[in-house]
Amino acid sequence: MRAGGIRIALAAMVLTGLPAGLHADATLIGIWFSPFQPDEDGVMSLIEFKADGTFREEFRKCVAGDYIGYQTESGTWSMEGDVEHIMADMINGDAAMSNSDYKIILLTDSERRIRLDPQGYVFIGHRVQAFEFPDCANAV
Repeated sequence: MRAGGIRIALAAMVLTGLPAGLHADATLIGIWFSPFQPDEDGVMSLIEFKADGTFREEFRKCVAGDYIGYQTESGTWSMEGDVEHIMADMINGDAAMSNSDYKIILLTDSERRIRLDPQGYVFIGHRVQAFEFPDCANAV
């Protein structure tokens, strides 16, 4: 980031008290749909963050318009500054222990962009009203 960009980011933090990219009224609580996963072709996801600090997530894999796979995860979540912590304790109904930290690049009322490092994968989600996947044939 150039010096001008650093000054703008710092000014945003000073004025709002939030890391750049986070909006004061934005919250993770709600349902987010991601039409793709940067680390696996044909996979879309829905994640619901609940106010009690729990989450549930489902993944669906589609190939050539056909549904071919499914995975579920659940556990707890938290947010500290611009880091989203996900702790999955159930995967496909079996006890598990999977922790991931994501850098929040953007969080608004309608869009969530997070990055998994060191891989650099950027995940983009949009807020939706219902926990429903589109048909594989209609997936974007």
